[in-house]
Amino acid sequence: MCLPSRSPSPPAPDPELEKERESEKAKEQVKTKEMKQEALEETVSRKRKGTGRRSLLTGSGGGVGFYNRYDS
Repeated sequence: MCLPSRSPSPPAPDPELEKERESEKAKEQVKTKEMKQEALEETVSRKRKGTGRRSLLTGSGGGVGFYNRYDS
């Protein structure tokens, strides 16, 4: 009869290493939050940029109800 061998339990985690990991994780979260905010600001500024003359038909959002390609 074979009994399964038990592996030794892992050593207890070092509290200093845990604190280091937590601080690194917090830094990464702050960094990603800042990057997301910058990307959002760029997107908003890109959409609001310029109020010159543009075609209603080829603009980014205008002319949807104004033009129907199936009406001839």
